[in-house]
Amino acid sequence: MLAGAAAAAEPGSTTPLRIGVYQVAPYGGQGDGGLFVGASVDLWRRVAEHLNWQYQLMPVAQMSDLLSGLENGAYDVAIGAITITPERLARVDFSYPTHHSGVAAVFARRMGAASAFYDYGEAAGELGLLIFAIVILLTVIGVLMWWFERAHLSKTGTSASESAVTSWHEGVYWAVVTMTTVGYGDKTPKTHLGRTLAVVWMVGSLVLVSLLTTNLVARMTASRVESIVATRTSDLAGKRLAAVSGSSGAEYLDAERLAYQKFADLADALNALATGKADAVVNSVGALQYLVNTRFSDAIAPPRGVLAPAYMAFALPMNSVLKKPLDRALTIVTGSPEWRSVEETYFGR
Repeated sequence: MLAGAAAAAEPGSTTPLRIGVYQVAPYGGQGDGGLFVGASVDLWRRVAEHLNWQYQLMPVAQMSDLLSGLENGAYDVAIGAITITPERLARVDFSYPTHHSGVAAVFARRMGAASAFYDYGEAAGELGLLIFAIVILLTVIGVLMWWFERAHLSKTGTSASESAVTSWHEGVYWAVVTMTTVGYGDKTPKTHLGRTLAVVWMVGSLVLVSLLTTNLVARMTASRVESIVATRTSDLAGKRLAAVSGSSGAEYLDAERLAYQKFADLADALNALATGKADAVVNSVGALQYLVNTRFSDAIAPPRGVLAPAYMAFALPMNSVLKKPLDRALTIVTGSPEWRSVEETYFGR
């Protein structure tokens, strides 16, 4: 038995190599009629043809089963969405990198009037100190206007003009109308001091309104951008996270000590995000981009930014005799213009 296993692992052997295919779109899986498809499958076929290797493709649903199969000799090579990570390097070996990758996060799209009101309320809450200061200033200006305008009042506390400011609350009303540039004209200053204060307040109001408006717009815009971009671990803080068990996303979250919901496959995790049961899904960027674009584009924004850059590769048992010829063939095949055009059909430019 041992001799047979060794012979199967030798390059050029007539015994077909056992290739475990980790089933994650668009890297590997079985399509209609049981035919294996995917970027890693296409790459393997070109490499095997280049080396004249015979092989048998075998589907594997879980990363843990794939790694265990390599360790116990069930597979000679494993292909698919297999990211090179320190945890996996301790158990198996890897070939020359096959795909650029990285751990990324996706978030649900915010759409509709309810989302706009939510963003507005959130931005206004962050500007609470500025809004409070403006309210205090409005009150002070209103009271000052009434104080200055008292000289225009008769001994009975009334004014010959109905448009005069005769109380502090009328002064606050005038300050609000002036600040918002409504300009009803029903209350106007009559004294020199009152008119001087009015000029100062008109100019100051322009500054305050522009300051408040630009801050609101900037924070609402930042909120929309932050909802679809994550490039640091801090961008995930306070969010309900989801990841596929044993995936590179799960390993990243474990290393960062972040709690998350575990799912059997990526489609289930993205469905939880789309239905509001999670705030973000962390996984390899290529798999996220493909599934979001093909199945969840209406509910989930595509990944923008990478939390941890990485590479994918074919996995092999430790000290495999296949590694050296495999690395040479991968260097040749992945560097060809033909393969780059094929890869673009899966991931775009």
